[in-house]
Amino acid sequence: MKRKKSANSHPSLVPRIADELKTQIESGSLCAGSRMPSVRQLARERSVSPSSAAEIYNTLVAAAVLEARAGTGYFVPNRRRACTVDQGPEFPADSIWERRRESSGRLIKLEAGCGWLPQEWLDTEGVREALRAVARQSSIRLEGYGNPAGLGELRVRVSQYLESRGISASAEQVVLTQGASQALDLVVRECLRRGDTAIVEDPGYPPLFELLRVHGVNMLALPRTQNGPDTEVLARLLKKHRVKCLFTNTTFQNPTGTTTTSGTAHRVLELANKHNLKIIEDDCFADLATHSPPTLASLDELRRVIYISSFSKILSPALRTGYIIAERDMAQKFARLKVMTSMGSSELQEQIVLQILTRTRYRRHLHRLQERLAQTHARVAPSLEARGVKLAFRPQSGLFIWATLPSRYSVSKIWRNALDAGILLAPGELFRQDGRATVHWRFNITQCESPILHGFLEASR
Repeated sequence: MKRKKSANSHPSLVPRIADELKTQIESGSLCAGSRMPSVRQLARERSVSPSSAAEIYNTLVAAAVLEARAGTGYFVPNRRRACTVDQGPEFPADSIWERRRESSGRLIKLEAGCGWLPQEWLDTEGVREALRAVARQSSIRLEGYGNPAGLGELRVRVSQYLESRGISASAEQVVLTQGASQALDLVVRECLRRGDTAIVEDPGYPPLFELLRVHGVNMLALPRTQNGPDTEVLARLLKKHRVKCLFTNTTFQNPTGTTTTSGTAHRVLELANKHNLKIIEDDCFADLATHSPPTLASLDELRRVIYISSFSKILSPALRTGYIIAERDMAQKFARLKVMTSMGSSELQEQIVLQILTRTRYRRHLHRLQERLAQTHARVAPSLEARGVKLAFRPQSGLFIWATLPSRYSVSKIWRNALDAGILLAPGELFRQDGRATVHWRFNITQCESPILHGFLEASR
């Protein structure tokens, strides 16, 4: 005969009573430093079982509302709760930290220059499905640090995907990383030494500039054109300087939105072969392209090119999973260096990414995202131009446009006026390795249909 469950064991009582006690502690009704009733006494006072009373206290200890002192009981902390620090805005990897720090404490209604997709553009339900699927797997390994090169099944999947982009690489040539940022860090550590010289795009990716500065690497600026890197300037730089590496963003470059053409890619490789130049191809926006453009890695067959990409832009910035593709010996060096700097990667996170990639809804999400971005570009470009904005280039898709604003004010004045209006802009000087002034700004296309931005642009003319 089954025993009837007693009312005092009802699971909803535990969180309810815990919340009541938490409110009393935080309001000061329970004095700092005071001792709480024993578990048995709490059980009697609240008409719950001793096990439920113990769970209530454990819940409050886990939330740092109470302190558990061995052998003496539970106490209200002397500092009732650790002071919470106002974190201000988060600082994603491709945001401009200094500008965001200046805006801390201000009401930001629109991040017009941000470097990520809005949450409503992401497949959040697909991520949740993958989380649930991984949680149900009894075979998930929780001990150890996993394979230094990353989860084997995901590396195979990456290798198979790259075949569709014309890049032939085995799973042994794939090293999974914590996003493209760690991939760049591993490349800089392995391929460059203090005092070496590298070429970076102008404008280009600010965190890369800072990474190279930290490691004492000299930088030469290579202008970005509609067709990709300026190969005439590249030829002059390579003739005049001893350069070890070129960093280039191939598809929908950050911040200009331009994509390297086939002719430019061939010329870059021709110069690289002539001058013994290693190329680091950052292609983290490749999945946003409806038709995959040729990559330097596919044309070069990974002889001089190290290829970097990431799933974070498409799936979620919270899923920090990227990868490096290189010839086998170099891939092994990256894996060894990864052990030295971070022990390995998160196998649990990589399992989540693998689950997402192997589900049919991922391809549907990717197709919808590509179409949505292309349609948004088609609407936004003429809309901005009608408001006096001048586009430096006309990308057909991707996240970014590079433009000048219709204003008689200085860049600094425009930025502060925008901030007063609740808009966080990304001034172009932050995308230059030497910080030189420019009248250009980076805009995120997904933010450019906001009435807030339109009102600001019209008022600035």
